[in-house]
Amino acid sequence: MFLPTVLHSGRRRSRVHCATLIALATVLTPSFASAQYPGELSGRVTDAITGAPVDNALVEVVGTSLTALSDGRGQFQLRGLEPGRHPVRFTRMGYESQVREIEVRNGETTWLVVRLGARPIELEEVRAAPSAAQAAETAPGVIAIDRAEIEGSGEHTAAGLLEGRAGLVVQRRGPVGRQTVSIRGSSADQVLVLLDGAPFGDALTGAADLSTVPTSQIESITVLKGSQSARFGPGAEAGVVLIETRRDAAPLAARLETGSLGSWSASAETSGGDPRFAWSAGGYARTLDGEFEYQRPDGLGGGSDTRDNNDLSEANLFAAATGHAAGGDLRIRAGFTRLNRGLPGPSYQPTRDAREELTRWNGQAGWERLIGGSRLSASLHGVFQRAHFSDPEPPLGTPYDSRTDALSLGGRFVVETSPSDRVRSASVGLELRGGRYKSDAFDESTPGGRVDLGLFAGAAFAATPDGSPQLRAALRLDRDGLEDLWRLTHELTLTASAGFATFHLRHASSYSPPTFGDQFFREGVLVKPNPELRAERVPSELSLSAALEGLIGSTRGRLAVDAYIADVKDMIIWAPDFRFVWSPRNFDVKRRGLDVEGSIELAPQGLTVRAAYNYARVTYDRPEDDTVQVMYRPRYSGSIGARWLTARWEIGADARYIGERYPVPAPLNALDPYWTVDLRLRRSFDAGSWQITPTLAVDRLFDNDDSLIFGYPEPGRVVRFELAARPRTPTRKE
Repeated sequence: MFLPTVLHSGRRRSRVHCATLIALATVLTPSFASAQYPGELSGRVTDAITGAPVDNALVEVVGTSLTALSDGRGQFQLRGLEPGRHPVRFTRMGYESQVREIEVRNGETTWLVVRLGARPIELEEVRAAPSAAQAAETAPGVIAIDRAEIEGSGEHTAAGLLEGRAGLVVQRRGPVGRQTVSIRGSSADQVLVLLDGAPFGDALTGAADLSTVPTSQIESITVLKGSQSARFGPGAEAGVVLIETRRDAAPLAARLETGSLGSWSASAETSGGDPRFAWSAGGYARTLDGEFEYQRPDGLGGGSDTRDNNDLSEANLFAAATGHAAGGDLRIRAGFTRLNRGLPGPSYQPTRDAREELTRWNGQAGWERLIGGSRLSASLHGVFQRAHFSDPEPPLGTPYDSRTDALSLGGRFVVETSPSDRVRSASVGLELRGGRYKSDAFDESTPGGRVDLGLFAGAAFAATPDGSPQLRAALRLDRDGLEDLWRLTHELTLTASAGFATFHLRHASSYSPPTFGDQFFREGVLVKPNPELRAERVPSELSLSAALEGLIGSTRGRLAVDAYIADVKDMIIWAPDFRFVWSPRNFDVKRRGLDVEGSIELAPQGLTVRAAYNYARVTYDRPEDDTVQVMYRPRYSGSIGARWLTARWEIGADARYIGERYPVPAPLNALDPYWTVDLRLRRSFDAGSWQITPTLAVDRLFDNDDSLIFGYPEPGRVVRFELAARPRTPTRKE
């Protein structure tokens, strides 16, 4: 394993590191011990959303006769596996099948936790639809991305994985800026991002920069759209992004990439352990020179200009361990991130010296245990973040040099049981979150921190023993630590199934307190926080969704439609005043829209086609005119993509559409809609005991430089070349 040192703030000129790539392929020459002893695979199959055990799941090692069924606790065991990498398939009626590639070591037991998402499946000519009990655990408003899809995507950050998804818009400010996600026209801080159950958002702003989460460390992503405060607490006003990191890293794997804009990145991982304890560790690093030429808008004088102060360097390290403790499963993870990037500002007011330096330490621990028919789970998390923002010569305003420290701690405890066929599940729990903040930019009136407490309960009821229809209910009471107020949120979901169709009717409420950064601190010039901000509230969200899935011959198709009305009271939106000083203010906003997504899978041909369409009417609730779209919220967006996979080759293409949007809170100066097209080509081949996979990726194939946000141009066409290496599965002897 190697991890290059890449932390620097200087600029690099564009170049392709071909010699480095060749060297990587040359030096990766492994050796294996000659003695081979059978290993074991043990683990547990659970529901991806609820975490409840899934029984009677078929576990089979692809290409062999080795199979097993999970028991009532979701546990399974396979013995007699030869050392090496094996594809293992998990199948259960009413759930989406999943294939995981696992590593079996000499004479050792490998432990694996598999989370299955509910979906109707097809076994040869037997057609089956999910029961309401199973279908209620997921809905058309849920986006699930597993490890296989992540590896096939060619993306390197969590933000890239979410682009083009139904109801989602990734907001970015150029190649090195923060990449955050908006759900149904929300702001970034209205989306709660949980990394292994711990809040990942910035401790001050609440927004999660998904460009700092490398895909090499992600096992799965689940997005729950709509108000989720009753289940996940404050901050989940528009939805939740659940990111689960990998538990079964390869014994040794490495990847190196280089491309346009003087970019290169590398990642490496390793793992080990025994039947009672397993560990993994790895790292990711990238640098980007970022300098490019762009065309200035005619309104700003036209012509071309150079985008500089656009460099970035980042390093990310992690270590994780899993084992058994106190009769349950324990998982511990720690991470470190170091980031240094330029803040070039908008193209009409560029700054050549503004910088951001960020250091983040994070750790979390999770434990769960089954006792009879009940499941106990507990988790703890902590994050320490140090940020430094500076600009000695801003184009306007006074220079600034601010340093801020933030410490966030939290814990969650849940008890869940399954009392009967009619009461499918019942749970209660509590959550405690706290934060301490220190900055040389604070004044004496700024509070030093906050403590928030949440109490919650939920249950699922079935009208008949077979679980159709089903009603899910959740209730949560939160204490706002700054306002010293108690707030109540709820969720009610009715689910019914008919053949291959599943229907959901949902009513929910949510709230999101103003972030510490919005109220008391925000870096930059011509910006001003607002300590008088009120909490955002969605008092009544109503959604109706339907999903249809089936199989015609060997072709599988799926169509999901989700319509919603979710008006927001006191939505916090940054806007300029008459002096062009930007500050956050409360606005009442009307939100209603439609998310449509569909897919077709031609298994014999290895072809998959997916498409999504979003209509998001997000307008200011003004008595005189309620038709003005909120700033930078496109009313129309969509995507279409295709992936063709053979034994060795993979070709993928994605086209994404962003509709018209306004840069001001008025129907003026509309920005033109645009399309982007990305292309990737990948081929795998064997080199001794290693599998080598080169990848060629082209972003913005047709060289357009349109951007979501005015003044933050994109560089146009970007070409990337990647070389990945990992030990291949030894050939089996007949």
